[in-house]
Amino acid sequence: MSYTEVLERKSEILKKTMENWILKENRDGLNRQEAHIYRNMLKELHQNEQELNTARGEERPEEERPEVQKREAATALR
Repeated sequence: MSYTEVLERKSEILKKTMENWILKENRDGLNRQEAHIYRNMLKELHQNEQELNTARGEERPEEERPEVQKREAATALR
């Protein structure tokens, strides 16, 4: 299993867990400890999504990367 696949799976699990927390919050509300766990899990989800986007970008061939395309376009204008 590649690093990207691991991050994708982790993201799926975090999203499902967050969905359950949101349902609980809407139904019963969250106490302080639960709210703390919820916020930390939300941070972890955002961090995981960022890592996943970075990993996906590194896997693309160099010609498809936006930063390479911008550099090539700037070079072509010179």
